[in-house]
Amino acid sequence: MISSKSERVSERNHALEDLVETFHKRLCAAFPEFAESEALKTRLYNALGVKDTSDASAERGEERYAFEWLGRQRAEQASLEPSACVLKPCRELSRNWETTEHIYINGDNLDALKLLKAQYCGCVRMIYIDPPYNSGADRMYNDRFRDPVVDQKRRGRNGSDANRKDIEGRNHSRWLSMMYARLRVARDLLAEDGAIFISIDDHEHANLRRLCDEIFGSENYICCFVWDTKKAGQGMATAHMVVNNHEYIYVYAKNGSHFSFKGVPRDPKNGFSNPDNDPRGPWKRQYLQRFGLGLPERTVTDPKTGIAYTFETPYTQEKLDFWVREARIIFPRSKYKYPVKKEFLNEYEHPQQLTTDLGLFSTKSATEKLYDLFGGVKIFANAKPVELIRFLVSQATRADRQDIVLDFFSGSATTAHAVMQLNAEDSGNRRFIMVQMPESCSPKSEAFRAGCRDIFEIGRKRILLAGDALKATYPDLDIGFRVFLCDKEE
Repeated sequence: MISSKSERVSERNHALEDLVETFHKRLCAAFPEFAESEALKTRLYNALGVKDTSDASAERGEERYAFEWLGRQRAEQASLEPSACVLKPCRELSRNWETTEHIYINGDNLDALKLLKAQYCGCVRMIYIDPPYNSGADRMYNDRFRDPVVDQKRRGRNGSDANRKDIEGRNHSRWLSMMYARLRVARDLLAEDGAIFISIDDHEHANLRRLCDEIFGSENYICCFVWDTKKAGQGMATAHMVVNNHEYIYVYAKNGSHFSFKGVPRDPKNGFSNPDNDPRGPWKRQYLQRFGLGLPERTVTDPKTGIAYTFETPYTQEKLDFWVREARIIFPRSKYKYPVKKEFLNEYEHPQQLTTDLGLFSTKSATEKLYDLFGGVKIFANAKPVELIRFLVSQATRADRQDIVLDFFSGSATTAHAVMQLNAEDSGNRRFIMVQMPESCSPKSEAFRAGCRDIFEIGRKRILLAGDALKATYPDLDIGFRVFLCDKEE
């Protein structure tokens, strides 16, 4: 008896359901922490394109919290599909092929990430990416997620609210699908103590947070840095008389319990001084009293005046008495005020913590420096400041290891420039891996007239020029790079 198509589909789905259940049980046996994770089972079902019939709430039509978008299932499948490409060496475009540790890949970054997993899975210390912001001005990585409905509606003249909302929703969905597939593969490349840094602006800020919470886990969220792109508003007045002068950098760790920033050296000018010429060096005041917290009351007595001061404090009486004997307590002239403690700069065990406000890194200045590097040619607009990326790399990597820094939206190769710059300054051995698709430059652009037909070539020339400039001062610096073409296997 020949079974119908619906019966064959049903049989296939039941077989895949059994496969999911078996695989889920094996994972839970190996990793007990997954035992209560229904999300894991759902992702297994989604990856195979099977409806999860075990989800009782869905069957009953009950509402539940979920982050969904048009094309999500296809993006999940795309992240799991093997690449049909290979990495082909391009010695003629490389520099110092035999000795360099740096890599520059020309091609689609999703394919490149999948190919890199074979050698670099769990090896990358830091990923920094500056992806398309989906602002309408940047090129979208359509590849497998191209939506013809959006293109058709854009060409149409229907300006209704419903049409605009549909286009907006589909644009967000395309962006999410593009990012999801790449971030999911990129996560496997991170070392256990590694982290990913993602630049973004307001257009997809909220969606990126939810996307990263799902891929990397909300427990591995480290922070969201904010940095200023310019000091003040310039040019014509805006409609609402407000100018956006900041962008964001999300930071997620592979394993939050294993990652930490280095911190920055404490600045002696930041609250420290030595007005009494204490031989122990600069110090700053620390208040001892804490009000309204229900803490124990302690008493210290000024040995010179005999005045006793009682206040609530988290410190023990033994510590307070010790600090008095060590002349670390500054007593006030009035009995109605409270003593403070000297904290000496040279006794701090840890560097200063970072704050999420990174301050000003002018994009205008960064663009001008890039033009100067290319001899005045307006080669690439809105490049990220080298100083910004250099600071981030310095906080997430160490000079005494061969830490790998990956950027798979490398653009003008700012990250490569920053890695070489930092290696030059601290004699580091960091290695970069850059990936950039050959996005064409406009024939009318100065970059095209300067011989750069695509963004990949801009990045390659930038690494060459930056390397030459650094090599003049640091002759032992590795300024080479191996170029690979990510292309279909012949």
